[in-house]
Amino acid sequence: MLPGLQAIGAKCQERRKANRWTQADAATRAGIHRTVISQIENGHYAGSLKAFTLYLTSLGLKLSAIDFSFPQLEDLDTLFDEG
Repeated sequence: MLPGLQAIGAKCQERRKANRWTQADAATRAGIHRTVISQIENGHYAGSLKAFTLYLTSLGLKLSAIDFSFPQLEDLDTLFDEG
């Protein structure tokens, strides 16, 4: 189990419960099986990205990947260039 999957699953479960949906309700809305909902929320899902995305979308969430790096000390001069 990967920590990132656990965090995503916890967020999904939080959103589902805020909507007052059971896992069965969420599965119906997403068009996937209830066991998929359980696997996602428990951080154990290893199935298709499509099913994962269907669940996130039904909750009003989206999965994104951002490639971001913090500036290094030698980059600071160019970040605050007053010229």
